[in-house]
Amino acid sequence: MNKEMLHRMKTAGEYQKKAIRALFPEEMGEHLDVIEKEMKMMVMEVAAELLKNCNQGNACRDGQRHEQTSKVKKVDIV
Repeated sequence: MNKEMLHRMKTAGEYQKKAIRALFPEEMGEHLDVIEKEMKMMVMEVAAELLKNCNQGNACRDGQRHEQTSKVKKVDIV
């Protein structure tokens, strides 16, 4: 991908975020902030796991899918 496409994707993401927030009352902003933070953490955990697997040579080079277990952390949204 080139820089222009990355810029467009970032801009689209910003508009999408504004559109979602516009659907809810302003008082829900804090809840949406918590959800956004949790989603970012989930993406970072998945990316870290992928990098870890690539660095260990556990990538699926043979075309077979290797199942992994995931740890789930319960989060209370107040």
